[in-house]
This record gives sequence, C-alpha cells and structure tokens, in this order.
Amino acid sequence: MESINPTVLFIGVEGLAYLVILSLTLKRRGFAEWPVRLLVIYLATASLWCVGQAIARLDGVDAAPPHLSWTILTLGLPVLAFLFLLLTRFVLRLEGEGWGWWIAGALWLGAMAVLGFNLLHLPDTIEWGNGWAVQYDVLAFTFVPVLGWGSFMGGATTLTLLAYRRIRQPLHRNRIKYWALALGATIAGAATALLGQPALGGSFYLLGTFAAAYVLFTYHLPDVRQMARGLGSTLTSALLAAVVYTTGFLLTLYAFQNVPGYTPLLAGLTLALVLVLLFDPILRRVRQVVDRLFFARRYDSGQTLREYSASISNILDLERLGTVAVGLLSEALDIRNGSLFVVHYAQDDEDSIVFHLRSVGGMGPEVPSGRLSAASPVADYLLRRHRPLTQYDVDLTPAFQDVPKAERKWLQDMDMDVYVPIYAQGEWIGLLALGPKASGDRYFESDLELLSTLADQTAVALENARLFDDVKARSVEIELLNDELTTANRELARLDQAKTDFIGVASHELRTPLTNIRGYNDILHGMIESDSLQKETALELTQGVGKGVQRLHEIVNTMFDVSRIDTATLDINPLPTPVAPMIKAAINGLTEALAERKQRLTTEGLEELPTMIVDNKRIEQVFNELIQNAIKFTPDGGHIWIGGRLLNAELPPPEQEIEFIVADEGIGIAVEDKERIFQKFYRVGELMLHSTSKTKFKGAGPGLGLTVVKGIVETHGGRIWVESPGHDEENCPGSAFHILLPVLARVSKTCSSEGVAAARAGMEH
Repeated sequence: MESINPTVLFIGVEGLAYLVILSLTLKRRGFAEWPVRLLVIYLATASLWCVGQAIARLDGVDAAPPHLSWTILTLGLPVLAFLFLLLTRFVLRLEGEGWGWWIAGALWLGAMAVLGFNLLHLPDTIEWGNGWAVQYDVLAFTFVPVLGWGSFMGGATTLTLLAYRRIRQPLHRNRIKYWALALGATIAGAATALLGQPALGGSFYLLGTFAAAYVLFTYHLPDVRQMARGLGSTLTSALLAAVVYTTGFLLTLYAFQNVPGYTPLLAGLTLALVLVLLFDPILRRVRQVVDRLFFARRYDSGQTLREYSASISNILDLERLGTVAVGLLSEALDIRNGSLFVVHYAQDDEDSIVFHLRSVGGMGPEVPSGRLSAASPVADYLLRRHRPLTQYDVDLTPAFQDVPKAERKWLQDMDMDVYVPIYAQGEWIGLLALGPKASGDRYFESDLELLSTLADQTAVALENARLFDDVKARSVEIELLNDELTTANRELARLDQAKTDFIGVASHELRTPLTNIRGYNDILHGMIESDSLQKETALELTQGVGKGVQRLHEIVNTMFDVSRIDTATLDINPLPTPVAPMIKAAINGLTEALAERKQRLTTEGLEELPTMIVDNKRIEQVFNELIQNAIKFTPDGGHIWIGGRLLNAELPPPEQEIEFIVADEGIGIAVEDKERIFQKFYRVGELMLHSTSKTKFKGAGPGLGLTVVKGIVETHGGRIWVESPGHDEENCPGSAFHILLPVLARVSKTCSSEGVAAARAGMEH
C-alpha cells in the first residue's frame, strides 16, 4: 500500500479545518449579516484552495509545466487576499462601499481570465527590449497572481496602519492590533507557501484566518498592551529575583567556605534565613518599581473620592461644576478631554420622550449638545443599566446596531471614550462624557467602578446647580418679560396718543376743506340771491370748492389705501413702464410747491434704467409722497435729489432690481424714528405744527403717507428704508429714502399672474 505524502495530508487537514471554522461561524452567527457572509465565502474559498492543492499533489495528477498545484496556489492567493481586504474594511469600520477596490478586483480577475485562456494569443516566450524575455507560464501563473496578491494585501496593510493612526480610542486600537496579528500571519503564510513550503505556509494562513474570525466575532478582546506589560513585568521581576538569589548564594558560599565544619546544608539554611529576613522585602520593592515602569500610574480611589466630593459640593454654577468635575477626573485618570451634560426631558411631534443633552462645561475642545430618543439603544442602556457605556460598545456590539445615524454621528464627533450617567432620586439628570486617557490605556473595570461612584457624588451637586440655573433662567426670563411689558405699555401709550392725535389731525384735515367748501358755497349762494354773481367770480368760487373736494378725496383715498394694505387687498395693475417719465409725472404734480419754496430738484441715472413692469400709478404715488415729504422738511432754497441704478445687471430680468434714492437737505430723522415713520398715525413733530399745506416747512399730515408708500412697495415685491445721520434743525443733515424694486414685479396674492404674464409678454414684444 502506497503511503500518502505528509504534505498532501497536512494541506488536506488544513482544508478540513477551514470547514470546521465555517460550520462554527454559521452555528454561532447564522448567515444574515454581511460580514458573516463575507467570512463564509472566504472560508469556503480557503478550504477549496487547500483541497485543490492537496488533490493536485497526488501522484499522477500534477503536470508540468505549469504544475497544477502551483497554479492553484498562485491563483487562489489573490482571490483570498481580495476577500481579506474586504474583511479589513469591515473590521476598521470604513464608510462607503469601497468601489475602488471592487473595480481593482474586477480588473485583476479580467486580467487573469485573459492570461489564463491566452485570449491575446501570446507566444510561449515573450521578449522584451534589451534582451529581456519571460516565459508566458511564468507571467500568467506567477507574476500577475503574485502582483495581485501583493496589491490587495498591501491595501489591507495600508488601511490598517492608517486606521490605527487615526483612531484614539484604546479599545478600538486594541482590536486593530489583533487584526494586525491576523494580517501578519496571513501574509507570512502566503509568502512561505510561495517560497516552496506549502504545508508550513498553510499553517500560518490557517492561524491568520482563525485570528481574523476571532476578531470578527469577539467584541471584548483581551488587552494586548496589558498582556505585554504583564509579561514584561513578570520576566523582569523573575530576572531580578534570579540575580538576587544567585548573588546571595555565591556570597554565602564564599563567606562560609573557610568556616570549620562548613556543610552545604548549613549554607543553604543560612541563605534561606537571610533571604526571608532581608532580600524578600527588597524583591517586593523591586517588583513595585518594575510595575510602576510597565504599568500606568495608579491612583488612590479613596483619596480621589474625598477630594472630588470636597471640591464640587458647594458649586452652584453649572459651567464651573463641569470644569471642576472633569478637571479632577483628568488629574486622577489622566484623560485628555471631557464634558458634563445636563439632561432635559421633552416630547417630539409624536408625543414620544426625547432627551436633550446640553453641554455645560468641561475641558478640551467644545463639544456640541445633542439629543437621544427614548427608543434609542443608547438612552435605553443609560436609563436601565445605570452603568458607564463605552464608545467601543456603541460602535461594535449588536445591541447598539440600531442606533439612529444622527445620534451615532453626534457620539462619534465628540471623540469620547466612555459615558457615565448621573442619577438623582432615580431620575437621569446628567452625563459625564470622558475622552481617551493620555497614556493610551483603556478604562479598566476598576476605573469604571470609580466613575460610577463619582457620578453618584456628582448627582447632588448637579441637581443643586441645575435648580440654581433654572432659577437664574426664570429670573432672566421675568426680566425680559418685564422689559417687553414696559415696551408694550409704552407702545400702547404711543398708539393711544397717536390715535388721539389722528382724531385731532383727521378732524382738522377734514374740517379745513369742509370749511372752505362751506365758505365758498355761502358766498356763491349770497351772490346768486343778490343777483351780483359774475362769470369770473363764479369760476373762482367753483375752483375753490373743487380744491376742497379734491383734498377730501385725497384724505379718504389715503385712509382707504391703509385699510386695504392692512387686509392685504391692495390691488396693483402691473404694466411695462419706462422709469423716467413715471418719476417725471410725480415731479410735475409738485412743480408749484417747489417753486413756492424756492427748492431745486435734480435727477440722475433715470434715463439709463430699463423698462419696468409695475403699476405706474401706484409707483408715481410713492414718489409723489416722498418728494412731498422732502419739500416739507427741507428749508427754503434747499436741494432735493432723485437717483436710480440697476442691480444684478448680469442676471436675467426676473433677477434684476432697481434701487431708487430720494435724498434731501432737510432736518433729518432721529435714529429712533427710522422704523416708526412707516407706522400708522406716526408723525414727526407736535400736533400744533400741523398744516394742510403741502409746502409749509415741517407741516404735518395724518401720519399715513409713508405707511401707504411702504405698502405699495412691498406689494410689488420690494422694500423701503431710510438713512439719516439724525435730527438736527440747525445743521440740516438731510435724509435719504431707499426704494428697492424688482424690474419685473413679483406676483403677490392680490395681483393676478395672468396680468403680470401679459405685461411681461408686452414688454418683450
């Protein structure tokens, strides 16, 4: 009976071992999760790879060249390397689909297919320049596969190193160290197999695969750093103990060798006694020094608790409490950053409880406040377990896989390592979020127990500070409400006075034209009865009556416009309108007033402005009112200026706007009056200064003109404001009204879109 080649047997056993790991994986985790599926594919491929090599190495199967076993080896390595790269991306929690690597894998697979089937019809020997030549079999079944394997494993190595440098959390870095061990064993196995030792290389590869599966499905891995420290400490202590005991034994031999009656037994008993009395305490001290060298500095839990409680007990300011609490923890645990959060309960739109976590102080970079829903696994853990929660658990354990993306991003952006809930009388009131330790160590169980105790100590201080903060907030709120109430009372008083003034002004405004009409009518009636009425006199009297009627008509129309502005029913009829003629029409109506006051009015830039789609009558009314105001509040002989400019000329007409300015050399407007002048009934000056004349200096009206102006401008989709250095009747600093109007009036709810569309079509035509 022929014996089986040990290499074949060993490789076959390795293939079966992959199947064992595969069955354990399916039994433990099922086939639902994507990383499990990927690992199963990897294990199945590795098993087939080993079995294929074993079969190919049986007598009579392997052919040359190329050898079938070598072909299976080289073609399988890059496939496994690509799958290992995908597993690496999952272990390192890299976001995105990794399409670049998928494309690289597809290109490599395509290149292998082309070379494997020689679709390019390459010769057996491929010659390069300068006398270089390569065998086709070497190129297709060695060079290209090894290059693919090196590229994929190099990618996995690069991603692992970059992730280790980027991540600060010790538990995550510990997991990456384990993955680096799996990666190293896998690379060593492949390299050993390629160097002609398939059995030994397969063993390394199997070890790397087992380590990879262990990392994927074991969340809380033993701490590599602590194990290395413990081993180093033990070896160092053992070495020092050996040196001490050896030295003591040699010294004892030297001291007793000349003593009469010397025996080794006596020397041994003497050495043991001396070591018990003298050297054992020295060795304990040596071990303490070694532990201090290998392990992070220790803290006294009792002393830390006493200092912490004494330091925070009387703090009532939340920000100071957060700074002091985190600062003390930083000194004890050597942490880099941290923050104290206050928890506020609220309800969302669906009447579910939402926890708002407000950052109130700490150390390190400022962290944003956040929120957790009641259904969040994070909130559920902190509410039920009353134990610290690590970021590592949130990132990796299945219990937290359903954490909402927004909450997960908030937690990751804070760059914290552990979250310690704070409770008062069973209610969750705060959270201590602490960053990684400066030493690079993890938070050990003793650290977490200390943090839980310190959180209990923080609860009373946090509750007191929170209540004090609420009292301060209520006090500020009441203060603001009092200020608002005072302002509202002043405004109500002003409105009441304004209405009283309006009644006086309106009665005066209406009485003046009515008196004129009645006077002219009485004169006309008397002259008719005495038969002394002449044509010229009759014409003069009827003109006076007409002026009074016109004035009454203007007052009533103004009140009616204000009413429609208030109810958003002011109608506009936009039509294509040239700018210069429209403003000139407004000026023409006030030519006599300008002449009477000896004032000069000039315009600039109006002729260059494009045609607008506006209600020309309404815009003319705007300029008429503004020019009339400028005449009233500018001394005799003053100057009034009207200008305009096109904004956003490079944009299409719907996006263009025109800014108009009506400026004067008048008495100006006080800073506090700049907004009020557009309010109803508001008038600058006293009621006694009122006059129905449109030209008298500082003559006041009913206080509705600028209200109507603002309503018309805003109905067109524009806005109006005033600029003035202030009110000064001696130096006359002047004022400038700015009007911003769209070139194409924007449709409002009081203006039909059909009318605007027709106007735009007419303008384009």
